[in-house]
Amino acid sequence: MPYLYNVENKISIHIIAITLIVFIAITTIMYLFTSNYIDKKRLKSIYDYIAAEDYDNASFLFNDLYTKRPLNKNILKTGIDLYYDILIRTDKKEVIISASESIIKYAKQLLLTSKFIKDRNIIYQRLGYSYQRLGKSYYIDSYNSYINALNNGDNRVSTTIELSKICYEIGLYEDAIKYLEDAIDRELKESSERFINMELYYELANAYEKNKDYTKAIQILSSMDTDGKLNNNTMLESKSYFKLGSLYLRQGLYKESEFFYKKALDIDDKNPDLYYSIGKLYLETKRRNEAIKMFREAIKIDNSYKPARDTLRRL
Repeated sequence: MPYLYNVENKISIHIIAITLIVFIAITTIMYLFTSNYIDKKRLKSIYDYIAAEDYDNASFLFNDLYTKRPLNKNILKTGIDLYYDILIRTDKKEVIISASESIIKYAKQLLLTSKFIKDRNIIYQRLGYSYQRLGKSYYIDSYNSYINALNNGDNRVSTTIELSKICYEIGLYEDAIKYLEDAIDRELKESSERFINMELYYELANAYEKNKDYTKAIQILSSMDTDGKLNNNTMLESKSYFKLGSLYLRQGLYKESEFFYKKALDIDDKNPDLYYSIGKLYLETKRRNEAIKMFREAIKIDNSYKPARDTLRRL
């Protein structure tokens, strides 16, 4: 009988142990399920706040989630999205620094701790843009991040344009030309239209100008001005005419320069840089009184416009 008692006792202990393990497992699963459900609801609330540009509430919710689960992939991605939305909407220096540093922090944590990341290219693009907004000291980091974005399958035109701007900021003009021309070729293969995204062509002209190939830059900008290819994009049209005026002025072709400056002025008559450039053209062509008038127009638009004020003092 003692033997049977010991067997029954052992069986009872095993049953109790198994029951406890099952109970703990079920409780854990239920907790994780509930916790994940609550987190998803709160993450959705953050995106709702972002859409409404209510960044205070969005930041409060995010920081609460991040404090509890700092290495959670979805929380980190939400933080990157939140501060990127803030970054693209602000011109305030302190906000730019704070938002950029937050994106860099969360992006690095995500890339280091998560092996499988959906849309890794977007994380690298946002990392590149954050470095770019921090200024010249971070341009190399920005360049490397944009290259990683492309290497991870980012085929967006906007990313190529961002990369090209960084390329010619750090003197890699031929690289800027290469990436832009590759993007244009890709766009043309995907559509039967001759010109797809005109901003690509404008930035390509910029890259050729930086590479001192002024003739090629003029050819590209001139091709944009034919057959209505700018599609009533007045801002880009004005920028293109302004750039053509400056390129012709650089080459001493004053009539052509004045023609395009005035075309730009017809579209955008509130640009002090444009009035100043026309004033410089008039000085080159010995039209002093007209030049002074242009410099004064620039100051009327922007009373603190230093180039025009300094030039007037010397005249």
